[in-house]
Amino acid sequence: MMERGDYEQKLWLFVLDMVAFFVALNGAIYLRYGSLLPFAKGGPAPWERIFVAFPFVALVWLVAGAMFGSYRARQSAFEEVAAVVRATLVAFLAVLSVTFFYRGFSYSRGMIGFLIPLVLLTVIGGRLLFRAVRRRVLRRFGGRPRVAILGRSKIGNSLLKALLRERDYYDVVGVVATTGVSPITPDADAEAAAELPLLGHVRDIEELCRSQKFEALVLVERHLPEDVVLDSIEACLRHQVSWNMIPAVHELLLDRARVDLVDGIPLVGMRRSNIVGFNWAVKRLFDIALSLALILLASPLMAVVALAIKLSSKGPIFYVQQRIGYHGRAFPFYKFRSMHRNNDDAIHREYTRKWIIENKAHTEAGVRKVHKITDDPRVFKVGRFIRKYSIDELPQLFNVLGGEMSLIGPRPALPYEVEVYREWHRRRFEAPPGITGLWQVSGRNQVSFEEMVKLDIDYLENWSLLLDLRILVRTVRVVLFEHAY
Repeated sequence: MMERGDYEQKLWLFVLDMVAFFVALNGAIYLRYGSLLPFAKGGPAPWERIFVAFPFVALVWLVAGAMFGSYRARQSAFEEVAAVVRATLVAFLAVLSVTFFYRGFSYSRGMIGFLIPLVLLTVIGGRLLFRAVRRRVLRRFGGRPRVAILGRSKIGNSLLKALLRERDYYDVVGVVATTGVSPITPDADAEAAAELPLLGHVRDIEELCRSQKFEALVLVERHLPEDVVLDSIEACLRHQVSWNMIPAVHELLLDRARVDLVDGIPLVGMRRSNIVGFNWAVKRLFDIALSLALILLASPLMAVVALAIKLSSKGPIFYVQQRIGYHGRAFPFYKFRSMHRNNDDAIHREYTRKWIIENKAHTEAGVRKVHKITDDPRVFKVGRFIRKYSIDELPQLFNVLGGEMSLIGPRPALPYEVEVYREWHRRRFEAPPGITGLWQVSGRNQVSFEEMVKLDIDYLENWSLLLDLRILVRTVRVVLFEHAY
């Protein structure tokens, strides 16, 4: 279809952000020290002190922007602006917190008051301008091809919906009909296909290509006769129309296809976890360093929790359970005990099977579904509190230190869960399980089992250290303000 150039666009955004930040800084200095505004104060500006601090402040702001997704591809203008606002507020809150304890030089609070809105104004303005210019350039210089869809299929409907979401890159002009179209089960994605104009029939593909009604043709009906497919491709080649097709094995690949070229021979297969080789080593070093630091910081809290559990319920402080981790291997999983001892787990076993097999929520209140046992009678009072704020998970830091777990990763599975897994669900075992993960910060108990597994696979295939940092920051927000349970 088209090389999107996401990396180059991120580089352009980075350069634009640096220019905008520098412009905002100079504007704030002028408004604070050189203007006649009521809040301004005359006198020479401390240029040297300001520009010594500039690289550090800019770096914190850029890292915050990356963590909050301001450089993420394929997002709406609203999502991008929201990410910039969140990153700016968090970055300056962090900088102000640090400067509060720094006594070497007192930076003007008035200048910072001018700087924050100016950064938001210049950065958001620059990004919106970049979006407008990008859209115009893509349309003017052939970067937004006119696309036609050949045939109908359920997978094709999903692809079409995705193409329509990315109108900056693709202009879907219509559908080319075929004979013997496979019956399509009505779904939400099919509505988009029904609204597209009919350009013609596949038997007229030669004339359609010659008339340049479209610049790219996508074959989505996978059961077309081979001669029809070859005739369509040859017509595209004769008239310089690009062609693409969905391979027949797509459903087996579960939307996770990748193509490797070996001596020019295409090998179509399934994408695998990105946590391998050097990436594995980086993630492991990150886990060791941060888990050690967190154990030291949380040790007073863990001592208090241990005492509270001992005083409120008879039994051990820690709960040790067999869980399934990396490559399907069992390991001892540690938590602070939050339930009465010698309780029956039949309730959880029964619900877990329904959750996985039937996608059944435990509690439904209107449109809100909770995929978790609520008001569990097995949980005692202190246990309910430590569950609410995920304090019961702290002992898993020792699992991380021992290598059975990671700070970030898929949720560790119970053996009786795995018994009812489908084959593709087992992809969750391609990396060590985590204390928190993409699922936990993306809806958690309101997410179905199938959606949870897809989030886990997304995480594994797109892992980066930056993604781990973003999930950690979002975990703190979820635990403190949204509550884990």
